[in-house]
Amino acid sequence: MEGRVKPLLTGGHKSKFQLAYGRPLNQRCPELEQLINNSSNKDLSSILPGLLENIFGSSAEPGWGLDTITKSQPHSDYDTVMRFLGPEGPLLKLVCHLQTDVYLMYEFPFANLPSPTRHMIEEGSLPMFYVNKLQFQSYTKPVLRLGAFELYLFYFSVALVSHQWQMKSLNWNNMTEVVYPCLLDKYLDYFLPLNKKSLPKFPQSISTAVRSPMMQQTPTSQKHSPGSGAHTRSRSRLGLLKANLLTTQKPHGQSSPVTEKVEGDIWWSETFVQILAEFWLNQNALDIERGISPQNLSRSWSSYHLSESFMPFYHAGTGLESYMPSNNHVRLVRLFLKHIHYFVNSAEPEPVSSPYQTAESSPLDEFKRSLLPTVLQKKVYGFLKHGFERWPLDSSFRLMLETWLTYIQPWRYIEPGPVHQTKDSDKVNDLWFPFIRDNFLFYTALFQEFLQRAKRMHLTSITNAYIVFRVAKVLNLTNLPQLLREAEKMMYPLAYKQLQDLGGSYIAPELSTLLRFQISELERPEFHYINMFGRETETEVQQLLQQIHTAKTVLSAQQPEKKAEKSGLASWLDFSSLFEDTTKAYGDMSITEVKKLVLHLDQAASNLYHLFSLKPTDMTMPHSPGMGHGHTLHAGDQSSFLNTTLSTSVPRTPDCEFTRNGPQLTPMGRFQLMNGLRKFEIGYNGDPDLQPIRSFENSTLVRVLYRLSACINKMFQNEILNLYQRDDIIGKMSQVYFAAPLSPSKIPSSPMSRETIQTLRTPRLSLRYLASYQTLLYLGLMYAFLRFSFGFGPVGYMIVLLLCVLVYGLFRALTIPEERIEN
Repeated sequence: MEGRVKPLLTGGHKSKFQLAYGRPLNQRCPELEQLINNSSNKDLSSILPGLLENIFGSSAEPGWGLDTITKSQPHSDYDTVMRFLGPEGPLLKLVCHLQTDVYLMYEFPFANLPSPTRHMIEEGSLPMFYVNKLQFQSYTKPVLRLGAFELYLFYFSVALVSHQWQMKSLNWNNMTEVVYPCLLDKYLDYFLPLNKKSLPKFPQSISTAVRSPMMQQTPTSQKHSPGSGAHTRSRSRLGLLKANLLTTQKPHGQSSPVTEKVEGDIWWSETFVQILAEFWLNQNALDIERGISPQNLSRSWSSYHLSESFMPFYHAGTGLESYMPSNNHVRLVRLFLKHIHYFVNSAEPEPVSSPYQTAESSPLDEFKRSLLPTVLQKKVYGFLKHGFERWPLDSSFRLMLETWLTYIQPWRYIEPGPVHQTKDSDKVNDLWFPFIRDNFLFYTALFQEFLQRAKRMHLTSITNAYIVFRVAKVLNLTNLPQLLREAEKMMYPLAYKQLQDLGGSYIAPELSTLLRFQISELERPEFHYINMFGRETETEVQQLLQQIHTAKTVLSAQQPEKKAEKSGLASWLDFSSLFEDTTKAYGDMSITEVKKLVLHLDQAASNLYHLFSLKPTDMTMPHSPGMGHGHTLHAGDQSSFLNTTLSTSVPRTPDCEFTRNGPQLTPMGRFQLMNGLRKFEIGYNGDPDLQPIRSFENSTLVRVLYRLSACINKMFQNEILNLYQRDDIIGKMSQVYFAAPLSPSKIPSSPMSRETIQTLRTPRLSLRYLASYQTLLYLGLMYAFLRFSFGFGPVGYMIVLLLCVLVYGLFRALTIPEERIEN
């Protein structure tokens, strides 16, 4: 008996389950649980494929919508579905029970396998995971046969990458609210428990015929997890190479019953990890480029086109599918990698052997230490590399970036729970050197890919600036640059210095065996390794630093326009600043966001300088007042200069020179204006008494008060000018009451003719502020207060108002700066 493939249901059981499928979820789950409990093993083995298609969906079934069911929905089915599909729920119990039947096998659609896997199988190269799972028949597609547990995980994993879910374009901002990511979290805790010395107890009647080949080859020489606490720099540099090439076949006949029991438990956990990695990390076509057929080796990867939608697309002329993961897909991959780090780092310290006694680690600890290099490393690298190359140039790239930073920072995932920051929290211990060495391309090659993306990003975006800041901060963690440099020196045991001087842009014979093996395993045949700390990379980093500098210069040129200052009594009665909306002072960004953006750019630049040990280089700054043309600022001065331009009143108008015909732009001014480095302030710069009537002013009062002011200024022009020019207290008070619209010490922000400037600097009386509804309201409230509190009539009110004006003028006269009273 080879196995049964989708056995037919008996009529009675089929009708019962079909009826249950049509009921609402809150009734469907309890009814299905009851049917499962009351059915025989023969009937249960028949209903499993149809039940899984009904739950997770297929080409003909919409599924239960596990990606849309949330806790917050009214009358939510969240709790019911979680109980039914949970790791200890009735469905998983059924699946684990059916898995013990070594002859019970189910078909899974070959077309649902990842595109690279299908291509390899069709080309005759069988991936190790599919050994004993495929049957080849003449003139037909291969038939994939799986056990019940594997079938369940295949359906669970395929749902996330299915066309139906991709078309929904959902965004799980809070994954703790949605059924599917919550199920994943529970499965991770169950199949990969943390801080436990044993795995959950699973049924043990698992045939060696369906056991994963990876379990039959346990790499005993690969122990790179710093969680064991026993790693030193003296450990063999070829540990990863030996683990993959010199694995030892364990003779089952010599294993004890306890060892067989532990290995049987590990099979469930390993199968869980392998299936998630197969469907979530192996969907892109990176492996397709790697030597499967000779005619494909010369195909240019760069001929793929960027897809703005998260949908599969095809390489022109080849029909090879390239998959772009969704935002939710990347979020779950990051959650998955976080838990893997926690799980690997929970391994017990490696026993210390002696000449008199050989110490062996437990099979569970061996499994933990071998999980990353043997199961995940290659697929994670392909997933990240494809994302770095093909992800759209928008803010959503931060999800892919954080996934990369999660993988390369295993030291953050030692103990689950809140992290308590200390002074040594950001220091990378030397014990992590083996991990950095064995995953060196994750730090170097992917950083090169990031530099290419960063050069195409607009760093005036707060999200893009934060992305650059995050990468620079992580790679510049205390002691990490030293570890990276030491790892790279190990990759060049003979000619590190020469390659560093040349840039190291080729795979030279001097590369260590370990690095050459990593490149052959993870990268494409045409890959050229670039020295991370060589001149070529430093040049790229300097270009990024220049881009950061340019972004800060643009921000300084786009500072918010200041509101025109009011003078005289108008400034005393002006409270409009209390009602101003400053939340969008820089276009679409607030002042707080701009300060945060500039801070991120400053810190990113500082970290990059430190990471690559770059010396501050001279950078030519745009000409500005107080600087001669061609003035240079050192890198250390750039931050203070640009921050000053954001916070002080340094003129930001283009360079001009005054002529008889008015101000004219200089060549430098035209350059500044065309490149957006400086601009003229947009606003009314003429006589404030003649500006258009505003909505908060009474039009009749504006006209009446203007005529009254003009009449007084014309009749008493000489008297006002004489009072204004006096040096005593009377003169200073006159400068308050008859303040000119343009202070003598103030430089116009936009070009004006000399006649206009002279007119605006002439002292005058302006009463227009009395036409404002706000001023009238204040005067009315003051009259009501005096009337009802002290019984003042109109005459008393006018006397009090006159005294207030005199006191205000005297106070301002005593505190007014000297520069403002000079004529």
